[in-house]
Amino acid sequence: MTLWVDAQVSPMITAWIRETFSLETYSMRELGFRDATDQEIFAAAKEQQAIIMTKDSDFLNLVNRYGTPPQIIWVTCGNTSNAALKEILSKNLYNA
Repeated sequence: MTLWVDAQVSPMITAWIRETFSLETYSMRELGFRDATDQEIFAAAKEQQAIIMTKDSDFLNLVNRYGTPPQIIWVTCGNTSNAALKEILSKNLYNA
């Protein structure tokens, strides 16, 4: 599984997921998509069979319009600390 973490999620969380879950995980900056549109990211993720983790509902709209892949992990906990997000992901990421 390859996980692309959207810009609204801290790069520290990206590194933590990589280390904690041993998942191939990249921030949008690492992928060269820092200034890319959601549509461009969606198309690239589809081509690469990547999963997008985001707090942005725009990716859900793209899935509704174009279908999957890519799969989306929509983080809906709002603005929260990295520590709180780590706790949430520790309990739920494997089920996502």
